[in-house]
Amino acid sequence: MTAPHLPDSLIDVAETLGLRVALRLMQEFGGRDLRIPKSARPGHPLVKALGEEDAARLCHFLGDAVIYIPHGRAQGRRRSVDEMSAAGRTRGEIARALGLSERHVRRLANRGDDRQTDLFSRS
Repeated sequence: MTAPHLPDSLIDVAETLGLRVALRLMQEFGGRDLRIPKSARPGHPLVKALGEEDAARLCHFLGDAVIYIPHGRAQGRRRSVDEMSAAGRTRGEIARALGLSERHVRRLANRGDDRQTDLFSRS
C-alpha cells in the first residue's frame, strides 16, 4: 500500500519495492534526476542510501534509466495546510507557522483534490 500523497513518479517504485524505498529516495535524492545503473557496486550512492539489497532490487527494476525524484515538499505543505485548517487555525496562523504567504495558503486550501475524478471531463 502506498502513501496517499506520494508523488506520481514514485508510485511504481513504492508498489514494487515498498514505500520505505520510495521515501528514502525522496529523502536522499529529492529534487533531481537520478540515473539508475544496471547494477550498483558497494560505495555507490544508491547502496549508501538504500543498502545493498534494496539498491540491487531498484537497479533490477529500473536499471539503465534516468528518473526524476521529487522532493515532496509541495505535498507536505498542502497536507499541513489541510491538517491545520481542519484543526481550526486561521489562514494567517497557518501562513506564519509554515513560512508561507496567506495568499499561497489560500491557494493550497482552495485547490481541489488532484486524486478525484472530474465529473465533467470529456475524456
